[in-house]
Amino acid sequence: MSVFEKLQEIMATALELPASAIKENSTMEAIEEWDSLGHVHIMVALEQAFDLYMDVDDFAELDNVPAILKYLESENVS
Repeated sequence: MSVFEKLQEIMATALELPASAIKENSTMEAIEEWDSLGHVHIMVALEQAFDLYMDVDDFAELDNVPAILKYLESENVS
């Protein structure tokens, strides 16, 4: 399973959406359920799933799937 597929499942669960609703270019603005509370749910789920510690200051920059994938890559997540 690719990192994107894992992210897709995590985000779908956090936002209570079908995985197919999460695309490789999805943004916070494009997904109604991805509001500020949904964003926190995603960040916490990522920390738990990938055993990461994410600085709250990074949350604001991680508002789209490409940015999250880049962040996960920088953390050597596979």
